Amino acid sequence: MTDQLPIGEKDLTGVAGVAWDDAATRRAWWRQTGRSLLLVGVCAAWWTWYSGTSVAVRERVVWLTVAFFLASLIGLPLHVLAELPNAWRVRRLLRAHPWHTVDKPRHGLSGHARARNVSDAWFEVPDPDAPGRRLPLIMKVPLWWSRRMERSAPAERRAQIARLWYCGLLDDQVVIAASRTTQQAPRRLRHRYLRHGLLPDSPERTDVPLPDPAGSALSHPATAHVMRRRLFNRVAALLLVWPAVLAVQIAEIVADEGHDLIGLVVLGALFEVTLLPVHVFVIVATRRMARRLAEHPWRCVDCEIRSRGNQQLIKVDGRTLTPSPFRAYVDQRASRLWIAGPAQGPCVVSVPGGAEPIGVAMSTTDNRSR
Repeated sequence: MTDQLPIGEKDLTGVAGVAWDDAATRRAWWRQTGRSLLLVGVCAAWWTWYSGTSVAVRERVVWLTVAFFLASLIGLPLHVLAELPNAWRVRRLLRAHPWHTVDKPRHGLSGHARARNVSDAWFEVPDPDAPGRRLPLIMKVPLWWSRRMERSAPAERRAQIARLWYCGLLDDQVVIAASRTTQQAPRRLRHRYLRHGLLPDSPERTDVPLPDPAGSALSHPATAHVMRRRLFNRVAALLLVWPAVLAVQIAEIVADEGHDLIGLVVLGALFEVTLLPVHVFVIVATRRMARRLAEHPWRCVDCEIRSRGNQQLIKVDGRTLTPSPFRAYVDQRASRLWIAGPAQGPCVVSVPGGAEPIGVAMSTTDNRSR
């Protein structure tokens, strides 16, 4: 936590409309997106050229090949699966909402009372409905941001986020950006889903509405959003990663006459045999969870959570449930949960709010007792 206090909002763009109408914002977006497109394009061009060259030419560019291999191994997944989707989400919100800025906002890397997890970072900004009150923007932040939000960070580094830019829905998702107080253009545009504390500190808290018993759990906005995002990310990874692995294997078999890199084929086959079935199983399990949520409404119930080794036990309605695989998914402090599913058999639980659905089943101890 810092001792900085917000000193109010300002409009630095000079544009009355949405953030995308500001020329400096568009330039910042294109500069950030262009770097990702450039890396993807250069790597694709290199491997296209490399696959059509002779062995003699390849021997002269061994170190370049190693450099592009490392860039493709680390950079391509990062930019294709993270940076480019981030750019699309950023643009979507910038085209729909105006910028707001606040100088030297109060912020921290952990410890906010409304955070779901103690490690969630946060900024406090003015409440648009009550300017004298502050709202927390609680989120996971990238490494670049966290290094500048640390209390021990040098003053020069902290100055790079002295002005916070944000736009979007303060109860769902926002775009954040940073700049020095002397700069009039945003930098480091990031799309963030907010992680407001849906876990009540006491039964008297009223900021989390009760679930609607008339509708299905999947009709709850927060639940529908997170399930769509999970399924999209997992299917996108399936369609991007595994065809790429197969393409590398085919290129090695067809183009490399000496089969000097036959180890890549073997390594790819090993991944396909061991990890591809797991990936498919995860997608099937996600669809099953969505179907279960579509068939049952959320119910708010009292719970008791304890751990037995690495296994978490959740006692709800006289049943003992456990996430599978056996890991502690649910916040141990929870005294109430939302649950959806049949009275017996697998069901889904979430912290109040429905934004963290987790598949659970009856524990082996509970099964034996029945």
